[in-house]
Amino acid sequence: MAQINVNLHYPNSDEHEYTTELERINLDEERRKDIMNGNGFIVTSPKAIKNDLKEPNGIFSPKFGQTLQDMNPFVNRYSCKCGHYQSRFYHGLYCPVCNTPVKFVGDNFEYFAYIVLKEPYYLIHPVMFWQLTFFIGEKEFNNIIMPYDPKDADGNDSDKREIPKDEPYFGIGLLGLHEKFDEIMEYYKVKRRNKIEYYDSIMKDVDKVFTLSIPVYTTHLRPFRLEGGEFHFEGTNALYTIMAKLASVINRDELKMEKKRKPKNQLLYDLQMKWKELDKEISKILAGKKGTLRSLFGGRYNFTARSVIVPSPDLKIDEVTLGYSCLCGLLQQVIINILHKMYNMEYNRAYQRLQESLLQPDPLIMNIIKGYIRDSGRGIPLIINRNPTINYGSLLQMYCVGVTETYTMALPLQVCPGMGADFDKLNSVAFIQ
Repeated sequence: MAQINVNLHYPNSDEHEYTTELERINLDEERRKDIMNGNGFIVTSPKAIKNDLKEPNGIFSPKFGQTLQDMNPFVNRYSCKCGHYQSRFYHGLYCPVCNTPVKFVGDNFEYFAYIVLKEPYYLIHPVMFWQLTFFIGEKEFNNIIMPYDPKDADGNDSDKREIPKDEPYFGIGLLGLHEKFDEIMEYYKVKRRNKIEYYDSIMKDVDKVFTLSIPVYTTHLRPFRLEGGEFHFEGTNALYTIMAKLASVINRDELKMEKKRKPKNQLLYDLQMKWKELDKEISKILAGKKGTLRSLFGGRYNFTARSVIVPSPDLKIDEVTLGYSCLCGLLQQVIINILHKMYNMEYNRAYQRLQESLLQPDPLIMNIIKGYIRDSGRGIPLIINRNPTINYGSLLQMYCVGVTETYTMALPLQVCPGMGADFDKLNSVAFIQ
């Protein structure tokens, strides 16, 4: 059975009890609702991975949202309801199509694509797959869904497996399992009396066992990039590509030869195994050091720096201080703009002075930094991140309230345990723009 280790921190309350429940859902119903509400699309015309990047209905569709690789990155962050007006340029204006204002909408992590099979080519819901495996037994269940046909196209014996006497549904494949599901469950209900709780659990949600829909989650959670002619992507993208191609072949049944039961059963089995592999991969991604936060925030970012950390008992829980050279880099554009507008320096001269100040601290630039911190009110908002990012305490929103002449970042003692800080690790700092 797939296992996911999740660390949850609930609020402490004497009045309320906090619980978490995982719910089985009908994937076909979810697909219908998403398509009807404009919150998803159906994957069509699968192509090779690189060619699929430009496919509006592919697994890398721009419908999921813009990225830094797009010509207008994150233009969809400001949008009307129908998407006719996009970009901050239209902020506050009403769309002539849907008559809704353009506002900040952010990324929609609930937007799904769906790989859809035609009837009667059903797959088993991943959660129900594991339940059926436990109820029937891994070997026997695999013997049921793995198609068996002793004869090949030339009439020769090709499958040498022996059929056990107590497995009457051996090799009927997914097509046969769907057709005889109730009958098979009743047979194993008698045979597996010690697992009656699994039987009851499965039959309670019998309408969710089989599905025609494979959900494809947003590319924001399965990152990819095209760099120097090379395509880099997370493993789930390769699995989705294969699954989309298999589904396309399964759905192709216009010709009589394409409707033959044996090849359809084999293709369905292959697709089901790929879905099983995807399920395991997602569980793996959600666990350990290859977790969701690391996948989302891994990589290089602008306006970031790295500093050795030191403890400071004088700072509040959301405060830090940074070194002069670190703030010179993070506030580069702010400092250059102030030198240009307030001290009448050309931009190239302002940039040169800032670079020179990294070798020898410049009192003027030090005063600019201190003034900027003072005028920010609470302090300069920033994000600190302790790599590897393996839990929520590793990523914190803080305020820079001071500048020092050291090369360190001072942290309050309260946040150190959550970051696993032992004061010999480097930390990255990213400013909120």
